[in-house]
Amino acid sequence: MKVKKTLLLLSIPLLLAFAIIAFIALPWLLIFIGNQLEPNPSHPEITYGKFPFRLEYEINGQRKVIQDTLICEYDGIGSNEARGKYRKWKERLAGGDRLLPVLEVNSRIEISYYPGISEYYMGDLDSTDEYQQTVADSIFIEQEGIIIKKDGRVFENDGRTINTQFSNSNELLDKYRIKLISWDSTPPIKDNFPEK
Repeated sequence: MKVKKTLLLLSIPLLLAFAIIAFIALPWLLIFIGNQLEPNPSHPEITYGKFPFRLEYEINGQRKVIQDTLICEYDGIGSNEARGKYRKWKERLAGGDRLLPVLEVNSRIEISYYPGISEYYMGDLDSTDEYQQTVADSIFIEQEGIIIKKDGRVFENDGRTINTQFSNSNELLDKYRIKLISWDSTPPIKDNFPEK
């Protein structure tokens, strides 16, 4: 009798712990299984592209030009809970980096130029996605330790570098005396994604 009672007392907390874990993990497990059962998206016909760009800007009255080439490459199939399965792309600049520094404000803040996303240039935006590369959207501020949102709220983070997009070119002019003059880039390609 004592053995049965002891086993019962030990099994109740274990069953309770298992139920809690199952309750938390089950939705994520079902999403994972659903993503794995989903068919793979079709392979693109064009898997590699080069897109030259030119950014002209002025800092404190001194005119500067950034010219480089964005290189986009197909990187296989990705999967996540928000998008399901999707075509992965990777981008890099011909100069080697992913961002081009425009101005180092101090040791914690650097304003950099980001030329855009591969999906846009390779013609792989979802039908519901709209993306228009503009000069104001191409400037980012990087900060370690804090994230500054567009509305001015400040949040602490884990110390990783965070990119925060400026809301418009007037903010760059007002805060950092950077005047955006022109942004010229190669237009995106029209790719085909034939069904298997």
